[in-house]
Amino acid sequence: MKRKVTSITIVLLCLFLNLSAQTESSETSGKKKKKEIGFLVGLQRSDLDYNAISQTNVSEESKTSLGGAFFINWRLIGHFITLRTELGYYPKGGTYKVGNTVEETNLAYLAAPAALLQVKMGFLKVYAGPQWGLLLTAKSKTGNTETDVKAAFKTTELSAVLGAEINLPLRLMAGVRYNFGISNISEIPTVDTKTGLYMLYVGLRLHK
Repeated sequence: MKRKVTSITIVLLCLFLNLSAQTESSETSGKKKKKEIGFLVGLQRSDLDYNAISQTNVSEESKTSLGGAFFINWRLIGHFITLRTELGYYPKGGTYKVGNTVEETNLAYLAAPAALLQVKMGFLKVYAGPQWGLLLTAKSKTGNTETDVKAAFKTTELSAVLGAEINLPLRLMAGVRYNFGISNISEIPTVDTKTGLYMLYVGLRLHK
């Protein structure tokens, strides 16, 4: 798992550096800047919604984790309407209690570029759009026993993102978002499973 996370970080960093270099090259050649590049990291609360849960006596709890992404804002109409694309890493999952037995489900996704339409309204920016995720790992943990359950989940996920953020001094920013699953991620025919995720984050804008 640590090796996968390290590899993901290296890939994302290389992508970011490449995009940053392209932007600087564009600026030095005298072209008008049309990009804003940066990254964000935040605290997440996620859960898994199973259609079978309501039919059994199961207590559900959300899981807390850290996630983040690199982003690019492409200007469409000045500073007011932009197309926001992101590439990030988001752990998801949930905790379930049946009697005295507690089971955790931990999923890790590489979020492919999201196509988010962003609108600036005074000091506030709001955005929404679809996001595609690639499942990296899926683990189920009961007590001290951890089991690989990746075969029980689909490799890809389609979700939607709704968010809002504000710019702060020193090129900082802060925001909140909700990511909810659209597609069923379960490979089990009788089970319909979708993800839900709230995120409170801070970020840094490297190019205005």
